[in-house]
Amino acid sequence: MVGRSALIVGNGEPPARALFAACAQEAELILCADGGANTARRYGYAPDYIVGDLDSVSRQSKAALAADRLILVDPEGNVGTDGQKVLNHAVALGVTQAVLLGFTGRRTDHLLGNLSLLKTFANRLALHMVDDYCDLRLINRRIRFRAAMGQKISLCPLNGAAEGIATAGLKWPLRSESLIPGVRDGISNEVVANPVEIRVGRGDLLLCVQREEGCGEVVVE
Repeated sequence: MVGRSALIVGNGEPPARALFAACAQEAELILCADGGANTARRYGYAPDYIVGDLDSVSRQSKAALAADRLILVDPEGNVGTDGQKVLNHAVALGVTQAVLLGFTGRRTDHLLGNLSLLKTFANRLALHMVDDYCDLRLINRRIRFRAAMGQKISLCPLNGAAEGIATAGLKWPLRSESLIPGVRDGISNEVVANPVEIRVGRGDLLLCVQREEGCGEVVVE
């Protein structure tokens, strides 16, 4: 059975209204991590669920939702972040793919933790973290996509070295090579041909695509 898709809204820097609307249009469910519900409400959207310790969500946002859609999880903060809690709830609802908005900006420590969620939930959810500046996703061994010519692409190893990386369609190709945090990172490559293809033999590799003016959306094949 095909799983459900969701837009999951965090309490980080709110995205542009147009970006929020575009992501909401593609989602079957809108889930909010605590104060992320305030962003949804500001843009005129009612979430299907609000999940977390509920210390950041406004009274107005809570009042707009039925009580059984307010999921209070661990108010003492002993079992992870609100991001973890809302992703666990997404899995319980049968969600298999989700766009994450509001998971960047404001708090660098939260951003670092949120990036690790891409790995933690990789076997359960196809996650795509988006803000007004870039698209982030963890490559599951292979990805093939189309992007604008000249669009900036960065490849960043996560949790140690990523090995056996091969690329096509980029200005500076990799041919079964390794990227290592703090030693060799694949920052600011460029799209020169479509489709772009990236393969990873071993390790965790983040794909970061810059959302620059005049560049269209990345289309994953």
